[in-house]
Amino acid sequence: MTTLQAISLSHETASLEWRQALQLSKEEAADFMVHLKEQKLAEAVMVVTTCNRTEVYFESAGTPADVIQDELLQFKGIENKNAFAPLFKHFTRSEDSLHYLLEVGLGLRSQVLGDRQIIGQFKDSYQLTKDINLGGTLLHQALQTLFRTHKRVHNETSFRSGASSVGYAALERISDFIPRKEFSGKRMLIIGTGQMGTDVAKYATSFGFRDVVLTNRTDEKALTLAAKLGLQAIPFAERFDALATYDVIISCVSAGEQITAAQLGALQQENKRVLVDLSVPLSINPAAAQMPRITLINMDQITSRTEAVKKAREASISDVRHIVEEETAGFAHWLQDLPLYHSISELKAFFATVLESELQKHSNLQEGDAASKLAKATLDRLIRRPAGALRAADGTSREVLLQSLNQLFQIA
Repeated sequence: MTTLQAISLSHETASLEWRQALQLSKEEAADFMVHLKEQKLAEAVMVVTTCNRTEVYFESAGTPADVIQDELLQFKGIENKNAFAPLFKHFTRSEDSLHYLLEVGLGLRSQVLGDRQIIGQFKDSYQLTKDINLGGTLLHQALQTLFRTHKRVHNETSFRSGASSVGYAALERISDFIPRKEFSGKRMLIIGTGQMGTDVAKYATSFGFRDVVLTNRTDEKALTLAAKLGLQAIPFAERFDALATYDVIISCVSAGEQITAAQLGALQQENKRVLVDLSVPLSINPAAAQMPRITLINMDQITSRTEAVKKAREASISDVRHIVEEETAGFAHWLQDLPLYHSISELKAFFATVLESELQKHSNLQEGDAASKLAKATLDRLIRRPAGALRAADGTSREVLLQSLNQLFQIA
């Protein structure tokens, strides 16, 4: 029987050093998923890779989770697999995988509780899966359950109240080193305008920053966002040219050239400078932290400063978990009905074949759409009663009916 499984290495079990070794670019994620499909290790697969986690959700009838784990480590060129093994979590039952997926997608397992970015990251990951035709029935149902649950949490609880995300928390963290009242006189550079960089840029002005400059690998993307938010933009090729003129540098790009201490240069005045590295792998060389009057913050050092929001969200956790349990139960019920849906579909296909064959013998019905209308009406009537009986049955009775149906019509 095909099941939905998952493997995960995240901030819950692994530090930044370990996580960055398994970080996958979009191209790498696509290549890895295709590899699993070609090796017949997964019938459907989705990779979620963020600064805090690398996870693989997959459908298979016989591939154990540890095989997918080994394939991932091998794909990333990691030889010491035994060192990484304890850092992974495995979910091998469809219901357990769905339950975990919901907790992650809703932000229950994020470093910043209720992180708004994670649902968008799941949407992007699933879109990539669909773009390369690696989706499946279980995976599709799991993602639709996540999106529906996300709406329920938003509408039925206070878990989404306030603005709290990694980007927001990063800006809050800066105030530990530079008084917030001084933000308006500080110059900020945001490198990377993907989801994380965009989040930071949207909140920057509300925190009081007035001189904010954006840059991105795709210059047009930075220009578009800057125009939308009333900020400035510079070409990506020029991002290192004037680093010494920025009081705050927030880097949200990965797998690129690291900013070195030498490139940062020295500030003209006796000011403090704050560097925030939200990238995995790191995009600012750790040696920069040894420079005078510089503070370097990485992802693991960011904690939410929005205590009121945090308390409201914590108070709503029980409500969110109740919704998660309801949706997981619904998913489990859907799983039980899958054989039923399959048998009804096969029975209908069998009837359709018989009807088509018979209709071809009556040429007088081939004019217009009379034949198709007759076929559809007849099919609906033929399938209605057996489908109703199957839906009404449960447990052992349903299994007996399904086995009899499959054997009688030879549709299994």
